[in-house]
Amino acid sequence: MRSVARLCAVLPFIVAACAPKGETAVNDSAATAAPPVVDVAAVRSAIDQTNAKMITALQTADSAALLANYDTDATVMMSNQPAWRGKSEIASSGVGMFKVMKFSDVKFTTSTVDIAGDYAIETGAYDMTVTETGKKPVPDKGKYVTVWKKQADGSWKIYRDISNSDLPPK
Repeated sequence: MRSVARLCAVLPFIVAACAPKGETAVNDSAATAAPPVVDVAAVRSAIDQTNAKMITALQTADSAALLANYDTDATVMMSNQPAWRGKSEIASSGVGMFKVMKFSDVKFTTSTVDIAGDYAIETGAYDMTVTETGKKPVPDKGKYVTVWKKQADGSWKIYRDISNSDLPPK
């Protein structure tokens, strides 16, 4: 224990001695500064509000309202289809989806929200009824991971969105 204390006492002198000639060792306060405090409740509230907008957009087949919740560089990955990359693909795929499917009784249940800098990772579950054109309504439930990206204006938009059903394929 004493040798650790001695090392701590002489460490500043060792660092100064190792500094190049003509320069002084600098204590980088940025490296030792505490990370910014994040208001997790505020981020969770923003996610909950956007999820409510997503539910409304899905149930009213409003592709413009759906698209408004996504970051410019977003990617959506749903079961049984290729990924939709960027707002253009998300917009066209959303319009196509609403032409052949109706969504009702949509519920999102957030389990966790973890924050890492300008990103928030949400995990959760969904429950909904999907009715394809000319077919009977089919209940669906599953899970999702959504990565949210903080925007320049402080809002949060969906950056990565992946979901899959808990039910067996039909």
